[in-house]
Amino acid sequence: MRTIVEWVRVRELAAEGVSHREIARRLQMNRRTVTRLAGRAEPPRYQRAATGSALDPLEPVMRQVLAEWPQIHAPRMTELLRSYGYAGSERVVRRRLAELRPSAVRPAQRTGYAPGQVAQVDWAEMSSRPRLLGRERRVYALVVTLPFSGAQTAHFSFDMTVESFLEGHVAAFSFLGGVPAECVYDNLRSAVARREGDVIRWAPRFLHLRGHYAFAAHACTPASPREKGSVESGVRYLKSSFWPARRIIDLADLDAQYADWRDCIANVRIHATGRFSVAERLQAERAALRAVPPGIFDPAGERSARVPIDGYLKHAGSFYRAPPELVHQRVDLRFSRDEVWICHRGAEVVRYPRSYEPGVWLPPPRMRAAPPPAPPPALVPTTSVAPPELAAYAELVA
Repeated sequence: MRTIVEWVRVRELAAEGVSHREIARRLQMNRRTVTRLAGRAEPPRYQRAATGSALDPLEPVMRQVLAEWPQIHAPRMTELLRSYGYAGSERVVRRRLAELRPSAVRPAQRTGYAPGQVAQVDWAEMSSRPRLLGRERRVYALVVTLPFSGAQTAHFSFDMTVESFLEGHVAAFSFLGGVPAECVYDNLRSAVARREGDVIRWAPRFLHLRGHYAFAAHACTPASPREKGSVESGVRYLKSSFWPARRIIDLADLDAQYADWRDCIANVRIHATGRFSVAERLQAERAALRAVPPGIFDPAGERSARVPIDGYLKHAGSFYRAPPELVHQRVDLRFSRDEVWICHRGAEVVRYPRSYEPGVWLPPPRMRAAPPPAPPPALVPTTSVAPPELAAYAELVA
């Protein structure tokens, strides 16, 4: 069984136009395996992770020693670890020291880029919190910049979840009309699941995105923002030129205002450093981007749930009702930035606009009927009785 990384690599090389025979030679695979991996739309199944090293339990000890003696060498470190029961070789300790030892500061080197070669991606938190839907909210933007042209685009959300991260990529590639050869990240949790030195384990859903769009990824060296200076400048430009003095109603209104600013100001300006036209370079860069794959990548989140007796499923503090016939059945609750929908056995059964106000019920519960009005008081008929004529009795008495 081939790994997901091999699947991604095969898809990348195939997207670059490399023949299957050449891919098989480079990756030392059977050509039929390359054909099978290149034609797969989904990544291979998960493989069991390799067993850990004998140094893993002793890594806190090594870190403590390195904090006190940063320049300690492998022979002395091995000697210290023997007292803790380590029986491995010095070579293993040397490799682990190379991963744990703080790297020296590297001199800065300005880098040039070819059209469509690189896109840089990073999250940005807006400098103020607008009052939306009844309370002040943090607003985040996934900013994507193209270093060659200086163009940018952004996707706004109220969170920095993996779904917003993936949805931002889909929106960016749609706006650009193509896919760059490589994307650069700052060890974002949505992209990098774990990193030890130069060993990077990519997040599974991010690998799925890479395999679909067939682009390479690079995680910057920790604490080295200059490796992605283009997106750092793009974030500052977004915060200083677009965000101040904005009045927004919701995310859809924010998207509309940003699209107008991006297309009429940001991507038609004269670049402050290079003194070139961003619009002209963006046109050349779009021609060099790879074509967007014909299939649609689905960035939506999903979780399985059993429908309770009242039919309402909870998501992010709000409640969404499934059809009554699905009560006590298991369904898939799917969600994006703007919508929430419920699927049963692979088919969508109902869709709602997503609510960011906690305690909202969609649709609202049926209100209890008001009691009937009280009947008016009954009118009792009155009868008048004429007094008897007493003249005859008066005569008898007299």
